[in-house]
Amino acid sequence: MKQYIKNVIGRYNQLSEKKQRCNTIFNTLVLILWPVVCFLLVEFFLDSDFLKIRRLAIVCNILIYMLIMYGFYVVTASVRASVIGVTTVAVAFAIINIYLIEFRQIPLLASDLTVIKTAANVARDFDFRPNIDIILLLCILCVVVVLATKLKQEKLSKKRRIVHFVCYMCFFVGIYHLMIGSDELGERGISINTFRPIKTYDKNGGILTFVRSIRLMIVEKPEGYSRKAVEKIMSNYPSDDADSKEFVEPNVIVIMNEAFTDLQSVGDFETNQEVLPFYNSLQEDTIKGFAYVSVFGGQTANSEFEFLTGDSKAYLPQGGTPYQFYIKEYLPALTGNLKLDGYQGLLALHPYRESGYNRVNVYENMGFSDFISKEDFGDVELVRNHISDVTNYNRIIEEYEKAKKESDAPFYLFNVTMQNHSPYNKDFKNLPKTIKITTKGCKNADAERFLNLIHLSDAATKDLVAYFEKKEEPTVIVMFGDHEPGLSNRFYKKIIGKHPDDLKPEEAMQLYKVPFFIWANYDIEEQYIERTSLNYLQTLMLDATGMKMSGYNKYLKDLMQDVPAINFSGYYDKNGTFYSVQDQNSPYYERLKEYQYLEYNHLFDNKRMNTFFEFK
Repeated sequence: MKQYIKNVIGRYNQLSEKKQRCNTIFNTLVLILWPVVCFLLVEFFLDSDFLKIRRLAIVCNILIYMLIMYGFYVVTASVRASVIGVTTVAVAFAIINIYLIEFRQIPLLASDLTVIKTAANVARDFDFRPNIDIILLLCILCVVVVLATKLKQEKLSKKRRIVHFVCYMCFFVGIYHLMIGSDELGERGISINTFRPIKTYDKNGGILTFVRSIRLMIVEKPEGYSRKAVEKIMSNYPSDDADSKEFVEPNVIVIMNEAFTDLQSVGDFETNQEVLPFYNSLQEDTIKGFAYVSVFGGQTANSEFEFLTGDSKAYLPQGGTPYQFYIKEYLPALTGNLKLDGYQGLLALHPYRESGYNRVNVYENMGFSDFISKEDFGDVELVRNHISDVTNYNRIIEEYEKAKKESDAPFYLFNVTMQNHSPYNKDFKNLPKTIKITTKGCKNADAERFLNLIHLSDAATKDLVAYFEKKEEPTVIVMFGDHEPGLSNRFYKKIIGKHPDDLKPEEAMQLYKVPFFIWANYDIEEQYIERTSLNYLQTLMLDATGMKMSGYNKYLKDLMQDVPAINFSGYYDKNGTFYSVQDQNSPYYERLKEYQYLEYNHLFDNKRMNTFFEFK
């Protein structure tokens, strides 16, 4: 009897060990194969063309999902938790991108994580009702959670957990080096199309593109950079003396108007009436034209950065926002120089929440004396849900009059408007429908709402200019847009004739230009400028109006004679020939290397040559 019991126990133990081995093998297969499922799931819902994704890119995407899944496994020692964890990450990643592509036609990049607070500020203006894809993804996640709970747990000894942790760290270091720490993948053709990141999502896969975009945020010292090389360039451009009385000191009002764009210069379509009658009528004592920017549909702070500093995004990580990463202490630029020149006001005005893009800290580091935000407004007129340009401009006048009661010193204010901010997918009773698209096949409700917003901005600007036109004190108003509106690819295809993703770099430049004007209430030489860029616009203003210039401004004035427009993708020379920023065969490649050196010194060198960037 005893022997029989022993035999039964032995057979039970054998069966138990066999089941344990089977369970271990099954769990191992799940850990290996489930990242593949996550990759396929995300790419399916992002409408990727699997046949176009490169084999190496497919492997790299799967390795990233493996890294995420094994991270959960190392922490929890649970296959259940690992399956639920990595699936949740994959579903969240897909849903975030569905919304981002719908709202701004640009998928998630690593730099977006640095502006979460800004995104939260404007999120309430968008429609987050889930579409069928999002509902399906959430249903799939629920099913996976239920099925994962059926997986049998495997107990790991402390020793095995340590081994797993060591292996995971080696895996992590290897993946980091391959995808972020080196450019081995870039040398194999896996790079990011910064003009249209969504194209890279389609070609290389979503999670790989996101991880690779982390590398875009790393700033390296330019090859050949040295203090001696910088001093040699700077020696040719001495800054003007802050105490000199030989220059004009007008009131300066700079307005970066949200999404202010001439869409009819981008594509061919007609409207029932003129969209920008005042802007088009400006001629006397006016310089105007088009300026190229480095962003599309969003990332407003990058445009104001280029204007205020004179630095170009061409030589900075394209996915990054300088306001979030680089301006951590005083930065000599336009505002600081006007302060040295005895200007009063020195105000930054943005009729929205102050927390966006780290502006509170950045404006202080740039030398602004005060930041007026939405919280500082009382009774306001709204257009849709945003403070109108009329209210915004009235506040400019109010601050000007208040300052002039205290001092005769010239007045300076930098304004970022909010009225025209996306989205454009809702009708509002307080937004007129005056402008209609009349060209057959081009009618688009979102585009018409946008055009009506811009029409209101144009009228408000007319009143602002009329006010300062009557003032005896010399006054300069500079206005420019920050980027093109994030309208649908379908609409842009109709007016351009090509899907935006199919545009070559030079063709795509038309999606990165905005109108600008420099107007004065005193005599300046009228001029139409077909091409410039925001990094030059400050210098154009100073030079045209007879104001003082730093050595950096003088250098930029010299540079733009040969390279009149540059953005993150490329530049035009004085003959209108387009070159990519990386084109080493360009006759201006070495010349622009100098610009890169100066910009690096301005932003990153702890031995910055301040005397070059500010007045004496």
